[in-house]
Amino acid sequence: MLFCNFAAKTYYVKLSLTIAPRRRTLICLLLSTLCVQTLAQGLDGAVYHQLKDFPFVIVSDDYVATPPTVSDSLFDAAAVGLRFKVNRTELQPTDPFIPLFRERLLPWLKTQDMELRQVYVKGAASPEGPYQNNVRLSRGRTARLIEFISREMGDKPDLANMVSASSVTEDYGLLVKMMGQAGDADYDRVRRLWLDCQGDEACCKRRLMALDGGRLWRRLLRQYFPQLRQARVVLWFARRQPPVAVVVAEQKQATGAFARVERRPEGVSLTVHEELNPTINISVAPPLPVYRRRHLIALRTNLLHDLFYMPNFGFAPGINAQIEYYPLRGHYTLNAAFTYTNHRRWSSHKFFQWRDAQLELRRYFRGGGVFTGPYLGLYAQGTVYGIGFSATKGWQGEGGGGGLSLGYVWPLNRKGNLRLELSASAGAFVTRYDPYIYNHPYVGRDDGLYYYDYYGNAANFQERNYRFTWFGPTNAGLHLTYDIIYRKKQRVK
Repeated sequence: MLFCNFAAKTYYVKLSLTIAPRRRTLICLLLSTLCVQTLAQGLDGAVYHQLKDFPFVIVSDDYVATPPTVSDSLFDAAAVGLRFKVNRTELQPTDPFIPLFRERLLPWLKTQDMELRQVYVKGAASPEGPYQNNVRLSRGRTARLIEFISREMGDKPDLANMVSASSVTEDYGLLVKMMGQAGDADYDRVRRLWLDCQGDEACCKRRLMALDGGRLWRRLLRQYFPQLRQARVVLWFARRQPPVAVVVAEQKQATGAFARVERRPEGVSLTVHEELNPTINISVAPPLPVYRRRHLIALRTNLLHDLFYMPNFGFAPGINAQIEYYPLRGHYTLNAAFTYTNHRRWSSHKFFQWRDAQLELRRYFRGGGVFTGPYLGLYAQGTVYGIGFSATKGWQGEGGGGGLSLGYVWPLNRKGNLRLELSASAGAFVTRYDPYIYNHPYVGRDDGLYYYDYYGNAANFQERNYRFTWFGPTNAGLHLTYDIIYRKKQRVK
């Protein structure tokens, strides 16, 4: 690699005499990239190599005990990750790294006999803003990326031992490399300033802001700084570990026993020579502890029940309250719901009284403690009701049923503790009921009472003599959900 770096710099000097600066920079970058890719293939027969579709993933096709040494230059060339908004550390659901990891990398890994062995993470902040606030941002972004990988990889209990995490408060080194890759006209000035400050971020910031009366700083703020607000990662996967010991019958010992040796393939360290001055020291924080704060209980309401409208009756708002229990991990949750409505319009003999209780077992397809997106549910319900449309049309009864529910959940805020949900249910509902009327059915005078609509012998009357069975849609929902109880914060081990 030293030879590659020397060759690239030598060729750069020759090019500087004949080729324009922009083309000269591009050719030099191509040479450096070629050197990195050549070294990434390993020294003794492809020990390590980068995936073509996922350059941030280093793979060892055979079991290797020694992790690759990923230098800053290799990390900057290969790493990708999450972008963040200015002065924020929250995950952005629309970040392109999320579908790349979930929908492309994870399905590929499921087809391979490999396991995650090492995670290299670096979070950074752009130079604008107070220094101490940038310390907070860089560390917080590092933690968010580690949490995301832990969640998507199924909350591996030993992930903390695999993480090599650091944070760069104000990443001027990456800024210089980005300007070089873009062929920026001010690349040489900014690079020389960064080298002169010898890694002193405060010095670099002060002098950079003073260049051209602040005009260069404002251009960098618009053009490059949004790309510095990020946390990036490089992952190393290797074949699963072979048996610890292999019996080798090379010779028989004096005791008559066979010799047992331990075979552990030795890996070859992957190193990359630094492109910039190797004496520059960048402020790096120690590995950050990661804490998990998961919701335990959420309160939900169905707006369609709260603002219910009944044909032939009118507006009949009710109260719908639901409680959902979330486990720490997995796919399944338990939801309990109760609906209460009690409308009595004596003058028009209209009534709408409804009591409904429901239990539902849900399976969210995403899992991993996220509990958003699509879900499938299995529910059972019991109902008591009294409905009247006029003095001669009224019903009273009880019923029950069950079936399947389908829904989708969207987070409404950055924390994810407020969510919107759409749902629909279908199944069977069986009810026994009796019709009732106003006034005595025989006398016919207004006595102010309601009677069962029955004209036979009173001694033969049986309550709930009518039965109705329904198969089809049973419910619909537009829900708002809010987390009310959380688990105690726990450190991810």
